[in-house]
Amino acid sequence: MARTVFCWLLIGVLIASASAQIYRNVVNKPFAAVSNGPQNLVVVDIDRAGRSAEAIERLIRQRVEQVARAQIQGARPLIRLYKRYGFLPEDYRFPLIYAVALRRNGQLILPTRSRDGGLGNGTLSFEIVDGENPFPANYKNLLQQVLNVAPPLVEAEYGKPARTLTIQVVNYDDQIGDRDAVVGGIYDVSNNRFLFPIYNSPEAAAVNLVHLMTLAFHADVGFAFDVWEEGFARAVTARVARKAVFRTQLGLNPDFVERTLENTYDARPYYDAWNQPVLGSPAFIAPSLRQASIQGGTTGGIWLVRYLMAGSVWLKVAMEYPNFFRVFNQLYYQNYTPALRNDTSALINLARQALSQISGNPNPTVEGVPFEQWVRQQYILDTSVTYGRKLHAQLLPYVGEVQPGEEAVFVVFLTYFQTVRSGNSWDEALLNGTCYPIYWDFNLQRLTLSPQYERVDIRVGTGAVVPSFVGSDVANQRLTVDFSVGTEYAQVAFPSSKVQTATVRNNFFGVVYGLDDGIVEIQIGSERRTVEVTRGAFGASFPESVMNQEQVAQLVFYRAGEEVGRVQVNKGLGFQYVLVRLTSPAGSFRLQRGAGLQMISLPLRPYQTDMAQVLGIPASQLRLAHWRQERFNYVYYPETPPPAPGVGYFLRVPDGGIDRLIEGEAPPADRPFAIALQPGWNLIGMPFNAPVNVSDLQVVWQFDAPVSWETATESIGGQPPLVGNRIFTLGGVGGYVQATQLEPGKAYWVRVLRPEGVTLLIPPPANRSASRSRSEGEEPCPAWEMMLSLQSRAGGGVITLGLDPRASSRSAKWDSEMPPLLPEMLGFGVVSESGALQMRSVRPLGGRQVWELRVLPAEPESEHTLTWNLPPNTARRWRITLEDPTTGNRVDMRRQSFYRFVPSEGRTLRVVVEPSVAAPVRITQVRVAPTRGGNFTIEYQLTGEASVKAEIRSARGEVVRILQPARATRAGVQTLVWNGRDQQERALPPGAYQLHLEAIDADGRVARAVTPILLTR
Repeated sequence: MARTVFCWLLIGVLIASASAQIYRNVVNKPFAAVSNGPQNLVVVDIDRAGRSAEAIERLIRQRVEQVARAQIQGARPLIRLYKRYGFLPEDYRFPLIYAVALRRNGQLILPTRSRDGGLGNGTLSFEIVDGENPFPANYKNLLQQVLNVAPPLVEAEYGKPARTLTIQVVNYDDQIGDRDAVVGGIYDVSNNRFLFPIYNSPEAAAVNLVHLMTLAFHADVGFAFDVWEEGFARAVTARVARKAVFRTQLGLNPDFVERTLENTYDARPYYDAWNQPVLGSPAFIAPSLRQASIQGGTTGGIWLVRYLMAGSVWLKVAMEYPNFFRVFNQLYYQNYTPALRNDTSALINLARQALSQISGNPNPTVEGVPFEQWVRQQYILDTSVTYGRKLHAQLLPYVGEVQPGEEAVFVVFLTYFQTVRSGNSWDEALLNGTCYPIYWDFNLQRLTLSPQYERVDIRVGTGAVVPSFVGSDVANQRLTVDFSVGTEYAQVAFPSSKVQTATVRNNFFGVVYGLDDGIVEIQIGSERRTVEVTRGAFGASFPESVMNQEQVAQLVFYRAGEEVGRVQVNKGLGFQYVLVRLTSPAGSFRLQRGAGLQMISLPLRPYQTDMAQVLGIPASQLRLAHWRQERFNYVYYPETPPPAPGVGYFLRVPDGGIDRLIEGEAPPADRPFAIALQPGWNLIGMPFNAPVNVSDLQVVWQFDAPVSWETATESIGGQPPLVGNRIFTLGGVGGYVQATQLEPGKAYWVRVLRPEGVTLLIPPPANRSASRSRSEGEEPCPAWEMMLSLQSRAGGGVITLGLDPRASSRSAKWDSEMPPLLPEMLGFGVVSESGALQMRSVRPLGGRQVWELRVLPAEPESEHTLTWNLPPNTARRWRITLEDPTTGNRVDMRRQSFYRFVPSEGRTLRVVVEPSVAAPVRITQVRVAPTRGGNFTIEYQLTGEASVKAEIRSARGEVVRILQPARATRAGVQTLVWNGRDQQERALPPGAYQLHLEAIDADGRVARAVTPILLTR
């Protein structure tokens, strides 16, 4: 059989020609994705490479070097920041270990199967090959020692290898020579080789060779997803490298081994802080890096954080269940099918079976939480793709010396990137942006720090800030920082005075929600500490010997001597940061909506993040949309962002409506909820499960203190307002209406008028201000307002026209631009000078005013009905006319309250308000003349604009024919024609008839005229 080059990768990437298939999720459900192939591999298509070993090896090296350069380019800003702040040595280079699979004619070339009795009964042996470029003698001796010592240690963790293989170790000459990275090895399965470089550090060489060895245990049956294959390999590598026998027999420096693991394998000390939804992905490197042609600006710089978290999440499991990997692999080999490796749900179920077998518990737990629930709390385990812009915040304690008076200093690295659809797959791009952090104390009062910390510039996806909190006012409490870029948001919390000050240095610390002040007992092994919880913050110091062991930490919290909750943390080595939520934010919300178009949101983060499953609507039938202001367009499911508090959607509810009880994590109810808003329109959701008045909202701009909603809508000091003066939602007729409250389950439009964007603060319902009188803070209404409502089968809309003598100075305050329309919505608005549609337009009082109305039908060629009611204070001297330029119809809006029409695509109407003439209208010079065809031509003069009705009556005054129903008519000569027939077009008998004309002007004054007509035949 043809030989394969399989190389399992520490940074899993797929390189393929533009025409070759890129493996992707064929089922894209959160924590339940299914792939159509190995997304964690570098796949090299060799259709044109020839069959010689030399040509194939050149192609492998070329592809690996290309992807390595692009990969490290994406992470370089973050790596250099790590080095600048002391988290990495200046001379440290990241090892990029790759796995490569050859593909010919679209088919992966699989290795020859061993005859060892099936999967999981193999044996690995190794041979160092000198060849033309042998390893130096000392280095070769080190590698041989690793190859002798490590296999039984890996087997003790992982079980027997899947295949029986003899692997050659060949010197790999590192070609990229990068100051920040080194191509750290290639695993070539079909040729049974490790292409391994020469490391300056023996500890790095030993650890990374074990990593390759661990990958080789799965051979060609590795998992399709990085978090499983790479996560398993990283965790096992760390566990082997930390064994005393490994270090002593190889003569390795334990501190250097540990530094290697800390840098690229294990992030458990700050796991809670880094565990954020944006980590999830089927592969940790953007697909463009796996192709032969690297797309410009597409790098996916979040890969390093993902790999650290992938190893950490499985280290947490293995710390509590040391035999987990071995038992899991046994079950995996026993149940193996090609589909199993690609199915996230099946792999999770297999992990649960392994834990049950080890513990004897059919419902196993990890860190005290039922396994299935625990999995969904570890966002790195989500192998689905979510599209859109994303922001991740890495919190790290400051490692330098603090100054007297500093109560908290920490480092935050921001990664700003975007996941986009690329063909039938996905990709990631690093973004630039500016973030204005908002710092909060425990009492949710905004803190003003040095200008150094008030702005974070993000370039090539990376930004950093090291805020310093000084003084007793910020001591001993939970501090919170909100980061936002555009609409993306991340948050970190830190315990001031509990980590490191000029007099305090703790190594176990954290923040707690649900206990402001009390006691926490922390038990690690035989060591116990009882410390105070002060305003949601705590910290303790344990012996270094205790913290340098992997152990379970049990935390029990007390308020006034009564236990209020307990938490388990499977800690790593060194210090430990924990984030605890005692008041379980778990909640539920019943979403009830009728059929049709709705604007919805959820006041919680559902445990199930696929909106089709959340709403109980089949994915093929789900019509869900979300507005992306940066694209000025809508995105549709499945590209909509996952459900979370503050996110708004449009939903087309199917027939029968929706009544769904949704469970999930509610946001903390002890602080305002912050939503970052971009310039322009923002579609937001109500984050709390009770209504909040719009007047209670606050707005933050850049470094300024929060201001009230009313202040934010005002122009102060010649500067434009921060936000538009109205918030809109979908009304009962299907059009936008103004909202005075934010209600649970609904979504809203907010418009930002400053180019830097703002942050909207929504207070928790319990903390909102007392009800205000209707007059307080209410803007004055225009002197005259008329509402027009348009309705059709597909929905409707409402607009308001107004007149006021102050409109010249207040029109910007009164006028309201319409939020973006969903393509299937009916559009109805007033055309502004800029061409935008307005929902409200107020003009100066006096003189003639014309409003141009625009109708954008959702269902062309269907009947639309426009209705109106004139307000009681409408002046009698005004003429108010509706004009339809398409048909020429003119309607006196005083005499008629509706107008029906059938628009094709777009339709323009006009409303004209103008003062009437001083003199009452008159009808003069009425003439009736017979024609040769038996018809009568009627002509008359109208002295002013009026609503005119023309009728033919019998000698007794009965109406026999309506020549013209009441219709707005301009001043001047008017002409009508009568054919001598009645209303049913029947010929009338000869005799005397009467022409009755009636005109009513805008002030209600009536003019009538009567003229006889004689029929002779």
